[in-house]
Amino acid sequence: MSLFVADLINQIRQQFGTQKTIITPKSLEYANKIVAGYNEENWDAFGEHMTDGKSHDDNLIDKVDNNMHTSGLENLGGSLQAWTWDDDGNLYKLPIEKQTMDSMKNSIYETILAMMFDDAYSGWGHAQTFIGYGVYNFGKTSVGVDFDKFGYSHFELASAYNQNGFDSNPYTLPSTSELTSQLNQAKSDLEKSKANLAQTNNDLSETQNVLVNATSTQTNAKQALNTAQTDLANKRTVLNNAKKSVADAQNKLASDKQVQQQAQINLQAVTADLATKQENVEKAQQAVQVAENNQRVAQDEVTVATNNVNQAQQAVQTAQDNLNQTQNDLNKLNQQLAELQQAPELLVQAKQQLADAQSNLQTANDNLVAKKNELNKATADLADLKTQLATNQENLTKALANLAQAKSGLDQANKDLASSKEKLVSKQTSLASAKSALAEAQAKLTELQQAPQTLAKAKETLDQANKNLEEIAKENVEKAQQAYDEAKSNNDVAQKDLEDAKNSLAQVQEKQSQAQSAYDKAMKAYNDYLKAQQAVKDAEEKAKAQAQAKAEHTYFAQTANGKVVDEKGHIMVGYSVKGNQVFDAQSKLVGTLAQTSTTRRMVNTVKQENAKTLPQTGDKQNNNTTVGAILVGLGSLLGLGALGKRKED
Repeated sequence: MSLFVADLINQIRQQFGTQKTIITPKSLEYANKIVAGYNEENWDAFGEHMTDGKSHDDNLIDKVDNNMHTSGLENLGGSLQAWTWDDDGNLYKLPIEKQTMDSMKNSIYETILAMMFDDAYSGWGHAQTFIGYGVYNFGKTSVGVDFDKFGYSHFELASAYNQNGFDSNPYTLPSTSELTSQLNQAKSDLEKSKANLAQTNNDLSETQNVLVNATSTQTNAKQALNTAQTDLANKRTVLNNAKKSVADAQNKLASDKQVQQQAQINLQAVTADLATKQENVEKAQQAVQVAENNQRVAQDEVTVATNNVNQAQQAVQTAQDNLNQTQNDLNKLNQQLAELQQAPELLVQAKQQLADAQSNLQTANDNLVAKKNELNKATADLADLKTQLATNQENLTKALANLAQAKSGLDQANKDLASSKEKLVSKQTSLASAKSALAEAQAKLTELQQAPQTLAKAKETLDQANKNLEEIAKENVEKAQQAYDEAKSNNDVAQKDLEDAKNSLAQVQEKQSQAQSAYDKAMKAYNDYLKAQQAVKDAEEKAKAQAQAKAEHTYFAQTANGKVVDEKGHIMVGYSVKGNQVFDAQSKLVGTLAQTSTTRRMVNTVKQENAKTLPQTGDKQNNNTTVGAILVGLGSLLGLGALGKRKED
């Protein structure tokens, strides 16, 4: 507090060209001892009603001066204490409000301001003390400031020289120009921070929307990928079942072939009963028909399995595309949040923000390059996968062509078999006619014996067709398995990318939380600043209202030659009258013009001035001191000010 006061006093003295004050441990001790004496003696300088105070405690001050080998000046101000009028026009004290360092410095500033510019009541003694002018100039002077228990401020200025130690170990006073520069810079930084804060708010809102959309897209992509994986697993099960059905059909076909061979053996046995032979032929035909049906069912199942594999590949491709889109959105989000990180740091430390912003920008650029490289690699992998898929598609087309060719061979074999059946029917007819003629029956029997050769040829054709079908089916199954393995590998890569994206998202959310925390702190500081501004404004309005109320109860008279006289009979230099209101030299409203003089002193001064006699100031001087103690009212929130001067021992 004393540093603050010394800086203000030195600014005043710099304007007047007088020697600046210093602050030392001795000057602080001096002020503390004087204030401690006031408190111990319960010495109320201004009193409960402002007019019943004890003024300066001269005995105490002289005692401290003698003990510490110095002489000093004391300015007293009401500062933290305020008075108001009751209904009868009497002044009484108001309770002292809870103070902060800011409010105490403000009261000190207002007190010094009043003593410098509203001190005519005291013959400008307070102002001259602060200036160090005339008889108040002690040369090298130290200062100490303290508050007593009544809320009054004590400005203790003591002469300082080597012998009394008041000039030893002086404290370094703050630089006004540096503080002003820092204040202007802080105001500039605050405006920039407020603008950046607004922009950060907008960016944060937009980023949160993008983040929500990206998270939703990522969730949908993951669900689609899981669905595709489940569907692929189901189709793989169907494919395995189809392969098993093909194996079962092949086993059944082998069994049917054995039946067919047995039928041929039975057919060759010409000695067997003709009815038995006919029955065996029919059984063989039925077996061949069943084998053909089983073959068609197996072929249908292979076709269904192939379609299912194609659908699974398409689902995996769709999931991959969705995952790629999600990755792109997350890359954009990472870039936006990297830029957003720069704004909150501006609110923490203005000088550090540029370096931090550049570092964050470099990190964001590095991350962007890395993400671009990952995207390029993913794009290349996707292109390779598409190429491989095209190759698989081409192989599948060839396999389908081979299957169609094999089916054509099977159809031809079936035609040959049908032809053989027709011949067999013809032979059977011939055999039935054998009853009428043995020779004709023998001829028919010869033809019937040749039928197994035709059937064997048809069987050979069917076996070749089945063999071709088995090879094609096996090749298709292997290709489907290869495509499945590649799809699974791609899915594993996609799953890893998804985990990386989730980790990046967690980092982004952490940075967002840090940005939000910095934003909350900045908003709190800004709101505190607004509250402080409002408190200052409220105090100014309160002081103005109290000054107005005081002016209404402070009366002046005006002489014939236009001079203004106060209630104590003092002629107020520089005062002017407008209507019934009285203003000081700074055009500040200080009182009301009374229609008639209100005090005896005022009446005497007006009469003397009107009679063109010399004015009487009414000031008193103590012969024992250079200047006597003078009590003065400062008004407003400042209360009273008082000046005391002791001679040097």
